[in-house]
Amino acid sequence: MSRMNVFALVIDQFRFLRHVGTGKPAILVRLFLIAVAPIAGAISLRLGWQLNSVSELSAALGLLAGVFISAFALVFSLRLNLARRPTSNLKQRASRLMDESALTLLTAGLVAGTDAIWVTVVSAANDTDTPVSVWPTAITVALSALVAAYFLLAVRRLHVLYVDTFPPFWKVQALAGGAGTAMDLEEAARRVAIRNRT
Repeated sequence: MSRMNVFALVIDQFRFLRHVGTGKPAILVRLFLIAVAPIAGAISLRLGWQLNSVSELSAALGLLAGVFISAFALVFSLRLNLARRPTSNLKQRASRLMDESALTLLTAGLVAGTDAIWVTVVSAANDTDTPVSVWPTAITVALSALVAAYFLLAVRRLHVLYVDTFPPFWKVQALAGGAGTAMDLEEAARRVAIRNRT
């Protein structure tokens, strides 16, 4: 049964939700991920929402889950390549960001896949000519809100990983242009990377 314990993945992903600069737990992000599904489900119940059809949603969620898993595999392969090289502070930081990005993508794939399975069950159990009842709709809305939250979180973590590894050109140009003495762009990029690490 330990192989089916998907909660271990969620717990590990929560532990990696930390501020990049300080390493302290990202409390607000954790609270948001905990609260978004219950709040969305409660709003759906309160407003009495009912889905007319869920077949298209099931296909979209299944596709999204596959995209998340594929992106995880790509980040994981990059992480393996980085692990083969000599360590440095920059590479250790990039490794930590890759680990968090990979776990976020994998968790997003898990949530999207679970939502797709749930929607498929609802679609099979519901008559196509009648709307989905209130409670299954609320659960679907709650899971879909969580999928959207993890999607946004995964995009943000990949963005942080990219700009941390490759400093944006406007930061490099601003540092090179604002220096008292002439500074080439390579040296400016190195200094921006050092600033990002501190």
